[in-house]
Amino acid sequence: MDARLQPVKNILELNSALLRRALDGVDPDTWERRPNDRTNNLAFIACHALDARFYLMKLIGHERTNPWQSLFDASTDVTRMKEYPPVYELVAEWEELHEATLLQLEELSAAELDADSSVTFPTADRSVLGGLSFLAFHEAYHVGQLGLVRKYVGLDPVVNRGRPASP
Repeated sequence: MDARLQPVKNILELNSALLRRALDGVDPDTWERRPNDRTNNLAFIACHALDARFYLMKLIGHERTNPWQSLFDASTDVTRMKEYPPVYELVAEWEELHEATLLQLEELSAAELDADSSVTFPTADRSVLGGLSFLAFHEAYHVGQLGLVRKYVGLDPVVNRGRPASP
């Protein structure tokens, strides 16, 4: 693996561990409960994070099909999302996708990382590596939201005593 990818890989691994922790013990009612009418629920945030990870994989040339793509395509926000996959199915899909992501990162060459990204991200670095860095940040942002909503609905925090779940 190109050494420049190590920080991105570390962030993705931590994100994955924290996402699993954030969804641990979430029951179906809590999964879809919104803190208020202006806030997303755990289900919508997790679905978005999963969809973004599929997008990351597409950026690096790995075509993997999101089994709930039609659900995600039909909704632009939480008020339009009519159906969610069960939390346990989403976590299982996340696990498989995360492992595939780690394998795919190992295969990327320096030339592939330096290539211009086919997508413009809100960062000055227009390379594939810049896109991966942004997407790792984006994922971390939403994993943080999962942690906040989890605490709001009365579940244990994702991070206890300054120690996150280990990757």
